[in-house]
Amino acid sequence: MTPLQLSHVDSAVIGVWRWQAAIATFIVAVPTFAFGPSIPWLWPLAPALVILCGGFLTWWWPALSYRHLRFGVDETGIAIERGVIWRSRIALPRVRIQHTDVSQGPLERRYDIGTLKMYTAGSRHTMIELPGLRHEDAIALRDALLAEGAGSGV
Repeated sequence: MTPLQLSHVDSAVIGVWRWQAAIATFIVAVPTFAFGPSIPWLWPLAPALVILCGGFLTWWWPALSYRHLRFGVDETGIAIERGVIWRSRIALPRVRIQHTDVSQGPLERRYDIGTLKMYTAGSRHTMIELPGLRHEDAIALRDALLAEGAGSGV
């Protein structure tokens, strides 16, 4: 049995994640800079933390996340590896997939990528997401997983 070949998702997802982190940083930065001067002991430290943490999360973290997000598909199912600090590998057999969705938010539409969502029965990991696929690739993968997994798992 040959090992499953894993590949990266589309690198355009880095841009989406950077924009999402920049928006989140802006949401935190506005109250910090607006109300920070009224709290003297917090003022010198808070802006520096927002700038340093926001810069790291906006620029470097998306690239690290992309580097550690890989997936592979074979005749038995799909495997997803992810995680920068806490790494996980999810192996999902085709016969366990109940239904799938492909979603796109506004930023994902701008970059022409989507998120494949796979739903299974059970109490843990009932929805498994694979972000960062090109939209047409996500739709093709969704159709392939359902078409080939149409048989009964019993």
